[in-house]
Amino acid sequence: MIRMIEDPAELAGEDITGKYILRKLNYHWFAYGKAAIVTACKGTILQLDREETVYSEQWGRRAYTGTGKRYPGGICPISAVACVCDTPDDVNAVIQLDVDAQEEFYRLIAKTEARVRALASSSENTVFLAAAE
Repeated sequence: MIRMIEDPAELAGEDITGKYILRKLNYHWFAYGKAAIVTACKGTILQLDREETVYSEQWGRRAYTGTGKRYPGGICPISAVACVCDTPDDVNAVIQLDVDAQEEFYRLIAKTEARVRALASSSENTVFLAAAE
Protein backbone atom coordinates (compact mmCIF):
# COMPACT_ATOMS: atom_id res chain seq x y z
CA MET A 1 0.00 0.00 0.00
CA ILE A 2 1.17 3.51 -0.86
CA ARG A 3 0.11 6.26 1.50
CA MET A 4 0.71 9.92 0.72
CA ILE A 5 1.31 12.11 3.77
CA GLU A 6 -0.11 15.61 3.49
CA ASP A 7 0.51 16.65 7.08
CA PRO A 8 3.21 15.10 9.32
CA ALA A 9 0.67 15.16 12.17
CA GLU A 10 -1.00 12.22 10.36
CA LEU A 11 1.90 10.06 11.56
CA ALA A 12 1.90 11.31 15.15
CA GLY A 13 1.89 8.34 17.48
CA GLU A 14 1.86 5.83 14.60
CA ASP A 15 4.58 3.21 14.49
CA ILE A 16 5.86 2.93 10.93
CA THR A 17 8.78 0.68 11.85
CA GLY A 18 9.49 -1.71 9.01
CA LYS A 19 7.85 0.54 6.42
CA TYR A 20 9.57 2.31 3.56
CA ILE A 21 9.46 6.09 3.57
CA LEU A 22 10.14 8.57 0.81
CA ARG A 23 10.75 12.28 1.11
CA LYS A 24 9.65 15.03 -1.27
CA LEU A 25 12.61 16.21 -3.32
CA ASN A 26 13.18 19.80 -4.38
CA TYR A 27 13.13 19.39 -8.16
CA HIS A 28 11.14 21.28 -10.76
CA TRP A 29 8.98 18.23 -11.35
CA PHE A 30 7.08 15.79 -9.11
CA ALA A 31 9.68 13.83 -7.20
CA TYR A 32 9.90 11.58 -4.19
CA GLY A 33 13.14 9.93 -3.19
CA LYS A 34 15.66 9.12 -0.50
CA ALA A 35 13.81 5.87 0.15
CA ALA A 36 14.68 4.20 3.42
CA ILE A 37 13.33 1.61 5.81
CA VAL A 38 12.27 2.83 9.23
CA THR A 39 14.03 0.77 11.90
CA ALA A 40 12.77 2.72 14.91
CA CYS A 41 10.51 5.63 15.80
CA LYS A 42 11.75 7.74 18.69
CA GLY A 43 9.37 10.61 19.19
CA THR A 44 9.57 12.76 16.08
CA ILE A 45 12.82 11.21 14.86
CA LEU A 46 12.97 8.13 12.63
CA GLN A 47 16.00 5.86 12.54
CA LEU A 48 16.59 4.51 9.06
CA ASP A 49 18.36 1.84 7.09
CA ARG A 50 19.12 2.17 3.41
CA GLU A 51 18.59 -0.79 1.15
CA GLU A 52 20.94 -1.70 -1.64
CA THR A 53 19.49 -1.36 -5.13
CA VAL A 54 20.17 -3.59 -8.13
CA TYR A 55 19.55 -3.14 -11.83
CA SER A 56 16.06 -4.37 -12.65
CA GLU A 57 14.95 -5.40 -16.14
CA GLN A 58 11.34 -4.80 -15.06
CA TRP A 59 11.95 -1.15 -14.19
CA GLY A 60 14.82 -0.47 -16.61
CA ARG A 61 16.86 1.14 -13.83
CA ARG A 62 18.27 0.44 -10.40
CA ALA A 63 15.45 -0.62 -8.12
CA TYR A 64 14.72 -1.80 -4.60
CA THR A 65 14.31 -5.56 -4.29
CA GLY A 66 13.50 -6.10 -0.64
CA THR A 67 16.18 -8.75 -0.37
CA GLY A 68 19.18 -6.48 -0.73
CA LYS A 69 21.86 -5.63 1.74
CA ARG A 70 20.92 -2.93 4.24
CA TYR A 71 23.22 -0.36 5.73
CA PRO A 72 22.68 2.43 8.25
CA GLY A 73 20.82 5.36 6.73
CA GLY A 74 20.91 7.77 9.60
CA ILE A 75 17.93 9.65 10.95
CA CYS A 76 15.09 11.70 9.54
CA PRO A 77 12.49 13.92 11.19
CA ILE A 78 8.98 12.56 10.84
CA SER A 79 8.04 15.95 9.33
CA ALA A 80 10.11 15.11 6.21
CA VAL A 81 8.06 12.00 5.35
CA ALA A 82 5.95 12.51 2.24
CA CYS A 83 5.05 8.92 1.42
CA VAL A 84 4.89 5.61 3.29
CA CYS A 85 5.09 2.33 1.38
CA ASP A 86 4.70 -1.27 2.47
CA THR A 87 6.80 -3.00 -0.19
CA PRO A 88 9.77 -2.39 -2.46
CA ASP A 89 7.40 -2.61 -5.45
CA ASP A 90 5.39 0.26 -3.97
CA VAL A 91 8.59 2.30 -3.62
CA ASN A 92 9.62 1.49 -7.18
CA ALA A 93 6.20 2.49 -8.52
CA VAL A 94 6.43 5.91 -6.83
CA ILE A 95 9.99 6.42 -8.07
CA GLN A 96 8.90 5.43 -11.60
CA LEU A 97 6.37 8.27 -11.50
CA ASP A 98 9.30 10.56 -10.75
CA VAL A 99 11.24 9.16 -13.72
CA ASP A 100 8.22 9.63 -15.99
CA ALA A 101 7.58 13.15 -14.66
CA GLN A 102 11.18 14.14 -15.33
CA GLU A 103 10.90 12.96 -18.94
CA GLU A 104 7.61 14.84 -19.34
CA PHE A 105 9.15 17.96 -17.79
CA TYR A 106 12.01 17.97 -20.30
CA ARG A 107 9.62 17.27 -23.22
CA LEU A 108 7.53 20.30 -22.20
CA ILE A 109 10.63 22.49 -22.01
CA ALA A 110 11.69 21.37 -25.52
CA LYS A 111 8.15 21.96 -26.86
CA THR A 112 8.04 25.45 -25.33
CA GLU A 113 11.48 26.32 -26.70
CA ALA A 114 10.36 25.18 -30.17
CA ARG A 115 7.25 27.39 -29.90
CA VAL A 116 9.34 30.38 -28.86
CA ARG A 117 11.75 29.79 -31.78
CA ALA A 118 8.76 29.57 -34.16
CA LEU A 119 7.29 32.73 -32.69
CA ALA A 120 10.63 34.52 -32.98
CA SER A 121 10.98 33.31 -36.55
CA SER A 122 7.52 34.53 -37.54
CA SER A 123 8.15 37.79 -35.69
CA GLU A 124 11.36 38.37 -37.67
CA ASN A 125 9.53 37.67 -40.93
CA THR A 126 6.76 40.10 -39.97
CA VAL A 127 9.31 42.78 -39.14
CA PHE A 128 11.23 42.06 -42.35
CA LEU A 129 8.06 42.18 -44.50
CA ALA A 130 6.86 45.40 -42.80
CA ALA A 131 10.26 47.03 -43.46
CA ALA A 132 10.15 45.96 -47.13
CA GLU A 133 6.76 47.63 -47.65
